[in-house]
Amino acid sequence: MSGNQKQHCDETLFADHLEKMFAGRGMETIRPDTDRCAAVLIPVVIREGEPNLLFEVRAEGLPQGGEICFPGGALERGESSREAAVRETAEELLIGRNRIRVVAPMFQMPGPGGTWIRSYLGVLNDYRDTWSRDEVDHVFFLPFSWLKKKEPVVSHVLLKVDDDRDFPYDLIPGGRDYPLRKLPRAYYFYETDHGVIWGMTAELLYHFSVSLKELPSASL
Repeated sequence: MSGNQKQHCDETLFADHLEKMFAGRGMETIRPDTDRCAAVLIPVVIREGEPNLLFEVRAEGLPQGGEICFPGGALERGESSREAAVRETAEELLIGRNRIRVVAPMFQMPGPGGTWIRSYLGVLNDYRDTWSRDEVDHVFFLPFSWLKKKEPVVSHVLLKVDDDRDFPYDLIPGGRDYPLRKLPRAYYFYETDHGVIWGMTAELLYHFSVSLKELPSASL
């Protein structure tokens, strides 16, 4: 056996070995460098025979007070993201968890500050316009028919690396002159009679609207 043939044989055997070691492995998402995780519910309420999405306006005393959002928050120890979405919705809307039916996982995405966020679609049973005054100023509803027709304002920006003095520029070719890439990012804005929906909530709303429009017209 020639040297080239032996090398090819070794490479084939090692590739076979690696393939067995990693058999069944799927694509893994590398999370942001943080242990912080949160979950939100995209809540559906039937009003006058039509499905609506429920939105909260955050109480003024909270961070981002006055902004429009879906119910949700950080995971507690030992809690799954699905459980957190249900618990936070129950606490914020003052309803029993048994009145929240999670029907599908929807999207996972990095949120502000690197928090990893998972969202779920859920239907609220017999919801009677209740909410916790400590967390929610008020709620409002937007019908699916509105969402199917509404297009957001989209702004495309470039996020750039902050000039951190502790960054080890001496370890990369070119140092401070290295062309660190700027990250393209789209921000979505929905103008409504209740205020502007933007940020993570608008991004979730946009992707949900895309999913909604892809459904057969007779399905909803």
